[in-house]
Amino acid sequence: MQSILLTFLIAAALLSPAHAATRVFILSGQSNMDGRGKKSDLVGPLAKYAQPQPDVRIAYSNSTLRGPFATDGFQPLQPGFSVPPGSKRDTFRLPGATFGPEVSFGRAMADALPNDKIVLIKFSEGGTSLHNDWKLDKPGGLYEQAARFVTSSLKTLSDNGESCELSGVIWLQGESDASLPPGEYQKLLTALIARCRTDLGDDTVPFVVVEVFDNHKRDKVRAGQRATTQAVANTLFVSADHLVTSDNGTHFDAASQITLGQRIAAALIPKIKKEH
Repeated sequence: MQSILLTFLIAAALLSPAHAATRVFILSGQSNMDGRGKKSDLVGPLAKYAQPQPDVRIAYSNSTLRGPFATDGFQPLQPGFSVPPGSKRDTFRLPGATFGPEVSFGRAMADALPNDKIVLIKFSEGGTSLHNDWKLDKPGGLYEQAARFVTSSLKTLSDNGESCELSGVIWLQGESDASLPPGEYQKLLTALIARCRTDLGDDTVPFVVVEVFDNHKRDKVRAGQRATTQAVANTLFVSADHLVTSDNGTHFDAASQITLGQRIAAALIPKIKKEH
């Protein structure tokens, strides 16, 4: 992954400064990142998020555990880049009927940075753990699959001659690690951040940790998420306080997914503007 990305960055640096920067954000995690918000609930004040956003692009894939289902390159951002349980290969098509925080995150970033192009690369899979499915050196595991998808997506941008800047990694996961002993999730998450930065060739890329919903069973994960962002440089914490789930304690509903995406953007925007 690293060698392809470095080639991509060198090529981008040689382009004319007149080209608008393409800001790339990587989004990953389990079901709440994949998204179980219903597109049909985007009504009233949320109706604008139900429409395609031609000024923001996304490449999406889930894993081989239930797919993979993936976009053919980059598509305009809209609800539906999500693969819920029970999706069958012979009938399911992207975009589907559910969505994650990317819908409002991409919109907020584009509005805040009107001179830049906003690109999202999303790889997510529901019901997966950091201690097993995302294990860093697991052959064929989710980290390996995500790295491969990110690399191919970045190469697509490079081949298109875009001047790109990796501007953030967003991680929303942890529900499947609730049984870990105290301190273990922090240890695993810290290792994940370090490995991501090494493989991306950028040890300062902002890394956003999004809090899992508090159902009184995930206290150790939530504590690990907060502790990690307090201990690791260039990490940001996004709270899930006051958000609502559609299933009594796990999956954020449509309105809360919109709020969550806005909170992620609000965390990143000041850092990006300050550094540039």
